[in-house]
Amino acid sequence: MRRRRLLTAVAVAASLATAGCSDDSDDELLEPRARVVRSELVREHEGTDDESVAVEGLIERTSDEEITYLEVRVRFFDADDESLDTTIEQVPDVSEGDRWEFTVVFPEVGERAALVADHEAEVVRNP
Repeated sequence: MRRRRLLTAVAVAASLATAGCSDDSDDELLEPRARVVRSELVREHEGTDDESVAVEGLIERTSDEEITYLEVRVRFFDADDESLDTTIEQVPDVSEGDRWEFTVVFPEVGERAALVADHEAEVVRNP
């Protein structure tokens, strides 16, 4: 009897875990049509109250499929690898070519911008 309850509980848990899942997978789970091939932190007015940080980078096509829209997500981290912010931006004009430049600006300036020590950039939407 206990085994049957356990098996039933496992089956219910498995069905709850997959509830809402379908063949229409989230864009992040699809094979990407593009990827970030280069990104770097760029600072302006370093050491002042106007210090700003941005990530500039390059996205490259990874498939022959048409791309009409791209979004890139940048996570900004401090020196202790703690997340400071996550920003998602649309990549402008992806209608032509196989490579596109992007810039994502950290939303704060001054002391908070000075804390940014690292980042991660990735394409998160490319329907």
